[in-house]
Amino acid sequence: MLNTVNHIFLFGFYLIITSTLIAQDTTNTTPETLNQLNFVPVNILPQPEASVTINQDPRIKRLLDIKSKMEKDGEFSDRYKIQLYYGNLNKANEIIKASRDAFPKWTSSIQWETPNYKVWLGNYRTRLEADRALKEVHSKFPNAFIFKPEKN
Repeated sequence: MLNTVNHIFLFGFYLIITSTLIAQDTTNTTPETLNQLNFVPVNILPQPEASVTINQDPRIKRLLDIKSKMEKDGEFSDRYKIQLYYGNLNKANEIIKASRDAFPKWTSSIQWETPNYKVWLGNYRTRLEADRALKEVHSKFPNAFIFKPEKN
């Protein structure tokens, strides 16, 4: 009988322990507990505005403008030009007028080299660009050629 009482006692103890363990595993699903389980409250503050102050000498802007104009005009790099004519001033003036009429997209200029004048056309960054222009120029000036002016 003692053995049966021990078994009943152990069985009852087992039931009590398992019911408390099961009670701890189940969740109470009220709306308040759902919000508490799924979301963590976070306080988000607005970011402060950033500001940068640049103190710059006003002459820097002027220098950058001068530099960009000089680069555009080709005064810094080795550029290619097309020579249309070499000879007297009257003929050079005729040639430059004809070149400006025929090719307004390229600048043309007269250069003086004792005792003659040269008529130059364009200011090309690469030899390929100059070759393409020369192909177009040859229709009007068949003796034109490409060269790279010397720096003074």
